Amino acid sequence: MGENIFAAFPLPESGEVIVGRAPGADIFINHPSISRQHCVLRMGSAMEVEDLGSVNGTKVNETRLEPGRPARVGPGDLIHLSGVTLVIQRHAASAGRQPQKVWTHGYFEARLEDECERARRSGSSFLVARLRCESPAAEEIAERALGERLRSLDIQAAYGPRELEVLLPDTPRSVGEQLLTGIAEHCRRQGAPIALGMASYPQDGRDPESLVAELSAAVRGGPEAAAHEKAIVGCAAMQRIYQMAERAAGSTIGVLLLGETGAGKEILADWIHGRSQRAGRPFLRLNCAALPENLLESELFGYEKGAFTGAVRAKPGLIEAAEGGTVFLDEVAEMPLSVQAKLLRAIEARQVSRLGSVRTLDVDVRFIAATNRDLDRETQRGTFREDLFYRLNGFAIAVPPLRERVEEIEPLARHFILQACKQAGLAAVPTLSAETKRCLLAYRWPGNLRELRNTMERAVLLCAGGAITLDHLPLEKMTAKVAAAAPPAAGAEMRTDPRAAPAPEAAVPPAAEGPDRQAERERVIEALAKCGGNQTRAAKLLGISRRTLTTRLNALGLPRPRKRSGGP
Repeated sequence: MGENIFAAFPLPESGEVIVGRAPGADIFINHPSISRQHCVLRMGSAMEVEDLGSVNGTKVNETRLEPGRPARVGPGDLIHLSGVTLVIQRHAASAGRQPQKVWTHGYFEARLEDECERARRSGSSFLVARLRCESPAAEEIAERALGERLRSLDIQAAYGPRELEVLLPDTPRSVGEQLLTGIAEHCRRQGAPIALGMASYPQDGRDPESLVAELSAAVRGGPEAAAHEKAIVGCAAMQRIYQMAERAAGSTIGVLLLGETGAGKEILADWIHGRSQRAGRPFLRLNCAALPENLLESELFGYEKGAFTGAVRAKPGLIEAAEGGTVFLDEVAEMPLSVQAKLLRAIEARQVSRLGSVRTLDVDVRFIAATNRDLDRETQRGTFREDLFYRLNGFAIAVPPLRERVEEIEPLARHFILQACKQAGLAAVPTLSAETKRCLLAYRWPGNLRELRNTMERAVLLCAGGAITLDHLPLEKMTAKVAAAAPPAAGAEMRTDPRAAPAPEAAVPPAAEGPDRQAERERVIEALAKCGGNQTRAAKLLGISRRTLTTRLNALGLPRPRKRSGGP
């Protein structure tokens, strides 16, 4: 804890945990008083802390440590790192805490959306995981192990039959991996092996849909992006897009793909490469938003041995490794200006220079870039180089969001259902009920193709053959956003429109609500009552954002309250 800092980290049973300001630290603390590698915690039969030669030093309680001389610590001890204090606490499970509640997938998605927004503002990271159990007995063992080891702020939810999902806020990947692999090993020793998939923010995704898709790919062992075959495309807008892409594929000009997150830009880039003269050569992807500046530069251009601390051997960069092929730069607008300048030289001169080298290498690479930002506006703001924009923008293609491609929703849903059945080894392919089709067509799909794919994959797991009905969809989220998007005067039109989704009240009648939904309704009502109808304060009391509270009020069929005059 410190000024504007409060985070909790689970510690492994054994091994070392590096604390510092370096992006690769096990416990990353972004505070100017902290050294890049400030101290190390050693876990085992006894716990020790050792200062690593930090600038501002390390104190245990009131005793200052000498660098290189460890001191024993335990629950209740305070480790002072100048402006930040670490408090060692005994694990809640060992203090007699009840096993953690298993939430619904709808609640998990809402918390994941909140966590993405919070991490974006604070610059922190977190981990999500999926555990696929081979039997109901294995699921019971995994659920109990999670409940005993997770912190009170962590979330455990049921994704589908014999599949659990976990959200670990404020947790670096290395720390979360130690915790979860330890749980997987515990299950294996109990004769209940599980498949474990993990994804971290921001390295594997910056929105709920991309993180869930990464988890699905990790657990299933399949590719993250489902193939978007041209035969699926049914709307005129996408047919024109693929005609433009066909022309772009036949040239060597740079391509810039524009569109919302999850709209299919990466799939289209892969499609262009596969139909170009470079199809037999590498197609390498780099998410420019997932890496800090120093790592992004080394990934793109490579480095020589000794170029920086930790460079124990030379490594070719992405551009060099893609010789003769294509480099796809996703979220290119997130690239720092210093790296933009070096990329511009590489595009213009067709040469790269590794970090720590004075020698240049000739390269033959085609660049395809993608962004969900307005690069014209970014150049005016000075956050993106105008000359680099013109170099990348040789052939611009704007990919429309899924809500503007309504004709594609049903065929794409069937395509993703078929893929999910193949990955799960299911012979029977479920159909879509009439009510489900209407709901899919009415929903606006803010996560685009990625969200549709995630929704269909989970529906396949839940329906167990037959037809996919409304019970297999995340209606709590979908109906709330349909209702929020509908204009007040359009109620009659929505009731008569054959594509309209059922209203939230009709989708889940109060009498049919499960205990989780009833409990959440009571929690929301109680919080609003305590705060006199003030939604901002009620959201803070519930530990969610005001926007999420509004979404849940709609989903639960609760009216938007007004603040009481003279209330608290």
